Amino acid sequence: MTILNYLISIAALAVLVYETYTVIRRNRRITVKGKDDFFTFCLVLLFAALIFRPNPTADFLVSLRNTLILMAVFFTLAIRRGICEGGVAKLGFVVPWKEIRQVQVAEYQTSKVVAVFTTEKRRYKLFFPQHKLKNLVYELQKHVPEVLVEESLKLN
Repeated sequence: MTILNYLISIAALAVLVYETYTVIRRNRRITVKGKDDFFTFCLVLLFAALIFRPNPTADFLVSLRNTLILMAVFFTLAIRRGICEGGVAKLGFVVPWKEIRQVQVAEYQTSKVVAVFTTEKRRYKLFFPQHKLKNLVYELQKHVPEVLVEESLKLN
């Protein structure tokens, strides 16, 4: 069991190093900043906190493992998502522009818009503030031939 705790701790450290690299390298390149679904992140955080909760009576290695895992989950909030020159930047990867076939921009709640990026295999969502709509559509039209904007969103 001790070896497993060491391996999980090393994996959590590797995730933290990768996240740090991503924050330093990619956050500067985002031209239009977006966000992922907050509800999904909260569910992941809830289950991680339940499974890897801090325990003051546990030995040092278990406490270290749990702390590293929770740090890795929390640190994902520092990684920016959005539009960059290489494509659509999601949590730990970038969807290249050549794979994106269509983008649908629709109204979401009162002050946000949702952009749904469709590839041959998957659909990716990002949420953007509504005041960045013009900039978002401009950046999308530079890279994607088919950008569909909902009629209720007025582009002045």
